[in-house]
Parts: sequence; structure tokens; C-alpha cells
Amino acid sequence: MDLTSKNNLMHVGILLVLALILGFLLIHFHIVSCGAVHPAVCDVYYNLVQGGKPSILIVHGNEGIGDPEFFYETLNSPRIRGNTAIKTLDVVSLPILMEYNLVIVEKAKRMSTEEVKMFQDFVARGGRLVWIADAGTLPAKTESDQNYFLQMKHRDGTNNEEFIGPWARREGNRQVSLDIMLGVNYRGNYCELLECRSEDWIGTLDIMDQEKRLVDGIGQNIKIYGDFSLVKLNSESYQTNLAFLNFGTDLIADKPEGYFWLKDERTNFGDEFPAIVATGVGERVVYYAFPPEYFVSEKMPIDEETGNRIVYWGLIENLYYGMLYK
Repeated sequence: MDLTSKNNLMHVGILLVLALILGFLLIHFHIVSCGAVHPAVCDVYYNLVQGGKPSILIVHGNEGIGDPEFFYETLNSPRIRGNTAIKTLDVVSLPILMEYNLVIVEKAKRMSTEEVKMFQDFVARGGRLVWIADAGTLPAKTESDQNYFLQMKHRDGTNNEEFIGPWARREGNRQVSLDIMLGVNYRGNYCELLECRSEDWIGTLDIMDQEKRLVDGIGQNIKIYGDFSLVKLNSESYQTNLAFLNFGTDLIADKPEGYFWLKDERTNFGDEFPAIVATGVGERVVYYAFPPEYFVSEKMPIDEETGNRIVYWGLIENLYYGMLYK
């Protein structure tokens, strides 16, 4: 091989090394997804950076929908074998969140505006976030004054004094718009609007786009049980609605105490509600109106035909691989 050929090979080798370094940096700083080329790239990246599987943090409080301890056990179970940690909301900070590849927030209904903003900052810095049901819909006890919440006039410049919802907050003169980040507006919890039992069948899950990784392989008309949050799509946000909860008939209910964002004393909420919604660059934020872990738990009913407990492991597996390997 002559000198020119050797130099050309050396240049090609240098370019390949530089390309690999650039790709690594783009993934590390959350500019591109590790699965953008192939899911196997994720395995290589996680092994190089963490010596194994991607890291997950479940953040929870003391109130609201979800069972974070069981979710933690589910993600660490032999079926998933995740690298999952669990912490209470009062001990986490932005630097702690940034240590994890995925953060899941549930059973954290009461949340200060500062804490809401912390999760927004996490996403703004490239983090992946799963937000479940009614997390963040109840303010801190020091922020119960309605002046901490945004009215329509604060966004559109009109005189409309209607409140947007509990995810639309104010921090001084700044807007903290979790509703836009999640792509949905919170309206209420089913079991706060109507009497319900965990074993009651309340509707079916209708998949909108079965080619999306988060809902890939999940059948249509899966029965949904237990409590869930009623939300509507936020027209100010760019979102992808992956699944609806089909209630089957119009849900009409009186306004519960404290629901200051509902205008009417009696509301027709409709018969379909967004159930899984993805937003953000690369769909790095996903909202679930129901706790996914419920559907592999002992709270699920027994199938009368087979005598076996009904479980939907696909919801958990798709969340794990859809958020971390897409």
C-alpha cells in the first residue's frame, strides 16, 4: 500500500472516530435519541455510560393517583429488570433529576410551583419525563390563594378571567405552564366526580396510532378499571394523542369543591378522554391519565371465562422501551 493510500485510510479512520464522538455527545446531551439510528445503539450507549441498563427515577408524594412502590417493584421485576430508584418529592432537586435517563412522577398531587418548574427545567435540559394522572394538580398549602394560578387573560391579553387549570401557575410575573408541556389541561379525577370502585369497568382504551412505540402491539378496546384523570388536549401545545379512553356515554357530573377552574356547576365532560399523550422534541414527555402499573397488579379483576387475573404487561413494556430505546 503506497503512502497516499495509507494517509487516506488514516483520514477515514479519524473521521469515523470523530463521528462516533460527535454521536456520543449528541446522545449524552439529549440532542438526539440513542434509538434514532437503531435501538442497539442505546444498549451500547447505556453500557458505556452506566455500565448497564438505563436509569429510572420514580418521584412521588403522599396524595393522588398511583402506587409508586408497586411501580418500582414492577419496573425492577424479572419481566423488565429495570435500573429503577424511588424518591419522595421533598428530597429531589434538578441536579438529582439530571442523573437519570427517565423520571416518572405519580401520586404527587400536591406540588408547589417551584417544584413544577423544576420538572419543566429538567425537560428543557433534555430529560425524559412520564407524568401520571393528577400529579401537580393541588398547590402547596402556602399557595392556596388563586392568585398563584393563570387566568385566560394572562395568556391571550383579553379580559377573560376564567382560570386555565391547576397546571397553569404563576411565579411572580412569570408563567409556569405545565399544561402546555404535558399537552393537556386537567379537568378532574373520575372518582372525585362520580362514585367508583377499583374493580368497576369504566371504559375502553382506543389506540390512535399503533405504529408508535408506546402503544405498539396493544390491542383495541382494552377494558380500563379504576380511577383516572379527565383531561382535554391543549390547543396551545404541539402534542400527539396516542390513545383515548372511551367512556361509552357522556360523563355528566357536578362541580366538586375546590375545582375552581371549572366554570359551570354541572359539566358535561363528553364521552372520550385523552389517555396517553406525547409532547416535546422527540416526544420526550408522555402523559398517562391512568397509572400503568395498575394493569399488572392484583387490583385487576379476574376473567370469568379463564379464571385468571387480567393483566396488560404491554403497557409497562412499551413505556420502558418506548421512552428509553426509541
